Amino acid sequence: MDLLPIDEGKLNTLARQCRHTNVLPMSLPIYLHGQKKHPVTGPLSELVEELVQYLSLMNEYEIHIFVDNLPPGAKMFIDRDPALGRSASLERIALYYLIAKLQAKYLSFKDVIESDLDGSKILALYPELRSKLDKDGLLLLDESFGLMDVGIEYRDHVLHYHQFLRRGYSSNPNSDFTSRFINFYHQTHPGNRFRIAIDHHRVMPREFYQQIIELDTWFGPPFDPAELDDPNAVGFSVIKRNKDSLFGLTNDLERTEFFWSFRQGIKTLEIEEISNVGYQFDHYYLNRYVHSERNTQQRKLTHLDGAVKVYLQDSYNDRLRAHMPKQLKSHTKVKLFRIDGDIPLEDWINLISFFYKSNEMIIEYFNPAHFREVFEERVRDFKAWKAKQQGNPT
Repeated sequence: MDLLPIDEGKLNTLARQCRHTNVLPMSLPIYLHGQKKHPVTGPLSELVEELVQYLSLMNEYEIHIFVDNLPPGAKMFIDRDPALGRSASLERIALYYLIAKLQAKYLSFKDVIESDLDGSKILALYPELRSKLDKDGLLLLDESFGLMDVGIEYRDHVLHYHQFLRRGYSSNPNSDFTSRFINFYHQTHPGNRFRIAIDHHRVMPREFYQQIIELDTWFGPPFDPAELDDPNAVGFSVIKRNKDSLFGLTNDLERTEFFWSFRQGIKTLEIEEISNVGYQFDHYYLNRYVHSERNTQQRKLTHLDGAVKVYLQDSYNDRLRAHMPKQLKSHTKVKLFRIDGDIPLEDWINLISFFYKSNEMIIEYFNPAHFREVFEERVRDFKAWKAKQQGNPT
C-alpha cells in the first residue's frame, strides 16, 4: 500500500517508539497534539506534516480516489464532511494512512519467534540481567524487580512481558493472568521460584508507564482433586469448541487437548489449545501450552510452566490431524513463565485458567457441571442464547 512517499527511517523510528511505550498504532491520534513530551509525538508529527504536504498537491477527485484505496480499517475513521475544513481533513487522512502503514511494522511475529539475545534492547541497557536469564530465556524473579500487571519495574525502566503474554498475542498484556501470577509470587516467594518471559525488543522509560485497565469477564472454577494422586487416572481427553462459541469471535480455536501421564511417582499434565486453520499470525500458528507436575507421594503440585507452541503454515494440518501424545513436533516453543516449589490447588487452577484467557474449554474440563449450569448456552452457543434474549427461540 505505497500510495504516498514516506520516510522509512522516520517510520521505523515511530514504530520503535510505539513498541517501547506500548502505544498501539490505532491509539496514535491522541498523541498527535495532546502529549508533546511523549516519545512518539515528534516522529508522528513530522510524518503527518510531510504526508499532508503531498496530499495538498492533489485535487478533490484525486483525494477521493486516494481515500477510496485505503484499507477498510483506516478508511472508516476518515470524515469527508466539508465543514471540517481542508486542512483538518488532509491531516486526518494523512494520520490514518500513516497508521495503516505502521500496522505492518509495529509487530513482526517472525521477529518475535526467531529472536535471540544478541539484539536485546534490555541487555544493552542492563547487561547484568543476562545472569538472571535461564536456558529458556526466562527471567528469574527476585527482590530487585517490581512486578506490575503490565510490566516489570527495574531501575529506570519498565520491562514488558513477552508478546505471547498479550491478549490475542498483539494487544495489551493478559493482566488477568499476570495479576494472579504476581499475587502468587508475593504469597509464596522465596519458597517457590518464579520465572517469566520478557520482550527484549521493548523497554519503557518509567516516566511513560501508564496503568492499563481492561474490563471483561473470565471464570475459573475449582478443580475436583479426587483422582489427582491416582497413578491410574491417566490418559487423553479432548474438548471441541462449538462453532458458535462467544469466544470464537476473538480466539478462533478448534479444540483443547489434555493429557495426563505417570512415571516414577510424578504425575504430569499437558494442555494444548489447537487453533483453527484460519487463525494465523503472519504464516505461523500459535497454540498456548501448559506443562505441570505433581508429586503423588508428597501430594503436592511442584511445577507449572506455560509456553506458546509455534507451528508453520505448511505443516499445521498434520498437527490438526494428530493428538497428544503423538502430535506433530512444533517448529519451536516459546517459554513464557515457570513456577517451581509447592503450588496449592486453588492457585494452580486459577493460574492455568487465566493463562488460557478466552478459552472456555479449560473451564469445561475442570468443572463440567458448573460450566453447563452457568455458561453452557451463553458461551458455547452464543447465537442460540442471543436469539432467546430477543424472543426468537431457535
